[in-house]
Amino acid sequence: MKILKYLAIAIACLAMIACDDEISTIGSSLNASNIEITVDSTFVKLSGKSVFTDSILGRTTDPLLGNLTVSNYGTLRTGYLTQFMPTLNIDTLNVTPATLDSIKLYLNYYDTDLTGDSLAPMVLDVYRLDKTLKGPLYTNIDPLEYYSPRNLIASCTFGSTTEGFIDENNSTDTETITYKRIAVDLPMSLGEEIFNEYKSNPEIFAMPSEFAKFFPGMYMNVSYGNGRVVNVKGIFMTMYYRAIDTEGEIDTLSYTYMGVTPEVYSINHFSLTPDEALKQNIEAGNATQDRVYVQAPIGYMPIIHFPTQNIIDKYNEKMSETHKIQNILNSLNFSIPAIVEDNALLSPPQHLLFIRASQVKDFFEKKQLPDDISTVYATYNKATKTYNFGNIGSYIRSIMQREDPTVTQDDETIALIPVQVLSETSSNYYNTTTSVTSVTPYCASPAIVQLDLSGAKIKITYTTQKAN
Repeated sequence: MKILKYLAIAIACLAMIACDDEISTIGSSLNASNIEITVDSTFVKLSGKSVFTDSILGRTTDPLLGNLTVSNYGTLRTGYLTQFMPTLNIDTLNVTPATLDSIKLYLNYYDTDLTGDSLAPMVLDVYRLDKTLKGPLYTNIDPLEYYSPRNLIASCTFGSTTEGFIDENNSTDTETITYKRIAVDLPMSLGEEIFNEYKSNPEIFAMPSEFAKFFPGMYMNVSYGNGRVVNVKGIFMTMYYRAIDTEGEIDTLSYTYMGVTPEVYSINHFSLTPDEALKQNIEAGNATQDRVYVQAPIGYMPIIHFPTQNIIDKYNEKMSETHKIQNILNSLNFSIPAIVEDNALLSPPQHLLFIRASQVKDFFEKKQLPDDISTVYATYNKATKTYNFGNIGSYIRSIMQREDPTVTQDDETIALIPVQVLSETSSNYYNTTTSVTSVTPYCASPAIVQLDLSGAKIKITYTTQKAN
C-alpha cells in the first residue's frame, strides 16, 4: 500500500473528484488540511473460464466470405444471406428486355481485408432465396431454411489476381488501384424479371420490405477452396442496359444498381471447428482458471469472476477505520495482459467489451452503446500487449448506490466480448469531440488471443479525511 500525503496533489485530486468521480452522498465537505490519498492493489486475483459460443448477432453489410484453417485456432467456414436495397429508378423509355446488356454481382474488398493465402483459388456459389429474412438474426442460422440447393443462379471462380483490381476511375494502372472486385455474371433472366416487375409495379421498388417479397435476396457460399477469408466492403447487383434512340439505333450503355445497405436484413453464417490443440489448452486453462481465450467471430469467449464484493469490502473497511470520518472512491483502473506471438497469422481483436454476462443478448439486440458504468470497452495496446479498460469505478459505485446494494452473482459474472467499435468525430472552433456510434460483435476477420488473468491489475484509489 502506498500513501501520498502531499497537500498540493490532494487538492488537485479533490478538484477532479468533485467533477464526476465522488460518491454522491459524501466528499463535498472534505477538509484539504486533513486528507490522504491511498492507492491499493491488494485484491484477489481474477479467475475465469473459456466458454464456447457458436453464434453471435451477426447482421452486417461487410461480410466475411471464405474458408480458413489455422493451427491453434481451427477451421472457420462462412456464408452470407442478404436482401437488397432496390433501385428507385430504372430507365424504361425506349428500353426493352431485348436491350438489356447484362446483370452482375460485385463484391468489393481491399488487400488489407484479406486473411490467409491471397492466391488460393475458390469457388463462390450464389443462390436465390425462397423467402424473406426476419430478425433478430444470429450467425448459427440454417441457410437451408431460406434457400434450396436447386436454386443455384450463378457460380464463379475467384482469386487475388491483378485483373481483379479496379479503382474509382476504372484505371488499369496498377499503381492507382484502390480495391479489388469479385465479379459474378448473373443470368439475364433475372435482369429481365426485375425489369418487367419495375414496369408493372414500380411502387414496390420504393420500399425494401415490399421489394423483398418479390426478390427475397441471395445466399452466397464458398463451395470450393480453403485458405482465405475476405472481409467484403461493398456488395452491389448491377444491371446494364441500352436504349434505342429516335433513329432506331442502340444508344450508349447505362446501368442501375441495387446494394446491400444497413436498411435491409443481412446475416453472416459461421461455423467453427476448434483446433484440437486449442481445445486441450482451453481444458488446461479452465482447470487452473488463470488463462482464458478470446476467439472471433465465434468460438471461445471468456467469462470471468470479477471481485466486486472484495472491492466493496475494501472500501467499507476504509470507512470503518478509526479516525477516518470520510472516504471517497476516486477511481478503479482495470487491465488484463495478453499472451501474443509476434509472428502469429491471426491478430487479437481490437476491442473487448466488459459487460455482465446476463446482459449480452439485450445489449446487442437493442443496439445499445457503452454507458461507461455497466458496460465499458478496452482497446488492445500492441506495444504493451494489454487490454486497458481504464477507470471502471462507476461500475462499483452504481452497485453501492442501489436501493439494495447487496452484491449478486450477476454483479461478479462478467463476459469479455470481442467487438467492433465505430465512432465519428466532430469539430468546431473550440474543440474536437469523438463519440461512439456503434458497438457490434466483431466479425471483420478471424481473431484469437489468450488473456493472462493472473497478471490482471485492479488498482483502486481512495481519498480519506481524518478526524481532527
